[in-house]
Amino acid sequence: MTHTALIIEDSAVQANLIGRMVSAQPGWTHLHFPSFREGYEALSYYQVQAVFLDVFVGQFNAINHIDAFRKKTGTAPVVLMTAGSSHEAISDTLHKARQARADFELRKPFNEADIGYIFQQAFQAPTSKERRKTVLVIEDSRTLRTFIKGILEFSGYGVHEAETMEQAFKDVNIARVDAVLCDVFMPGMGGLQGMRHIKKTWPSVPVIAMSAGLDEKVSETEVLKATERLGADAQIAKPFKAEELLATLNAILSSPILLDV
Repeated sequence: MTHTALIIEDSAVQANLIGRMVSAQPGWTHLHFPSFREGYEALSYYQVQAVFLDVFVGQFNAINHIDAFRKKTGTAPVVLMTAGSSHEAISDTLHKARQARADFELRKPFNEADIGYIFQQAFQAPTSKERRKTVLVIEDSRTLRTFIKGILEFSGYGVHEAETMEQAFKDVNIARVDAVLCDVFMPGMGGLQGMRHIKKTWPSVPVIAMSAGLDEKVSETEVLKATERLGADAQIAKPFKAEELLATLNAILSSPILLDV
């Protein structure tokens, strides 16, 4: 069975390169149009299984057109591609793409392996009727991250890891995770500011704050109360046991986790 990707890119050189990378994937071919209008109209005649949108096409911004393409293509993943622009840094563009809940973002230049990874993630054969839930763990202690990851993976969760908030925002599409487990005190931005940003940008993603307090200065109770005020959905005091963590996760997720059997 052949799958078709729609590519909207106003640079003929870039479109040719991207088309070759898409068509190099087993079972894939592509259609290319240089404008959003032409690509959108083509969807009345063609069925596509993936949509690749350059963010800046002429004077138009693809982020404003995501919902329209979703209505036309159903469950086809929407991939936003960008190298930034003269008036906006690439990091700002990618941040807006995540806010708009694009399924994937590609920072130009990218390669064939990047497209292969997207197709693998988007079209991997389901092993169950229910998708496995995924948790992002943001914790600067490698020992604790390993402990948490072991608990979650043994219990059926998928896990993303980050040592800092900055790493999490750079490397993980937070709009696609089911929950965030976040330490409060860590280098860089820190958990309080990071959690506030997550709840403002991705309000539907539940956040669990974890803390042992700060030496003798602030108790874990005071710290966790502060996270409740800024919008964290649940709190857990360190150290915690496996059953406490799993009970907290189950309480904030709307359906039971998927267990591997």
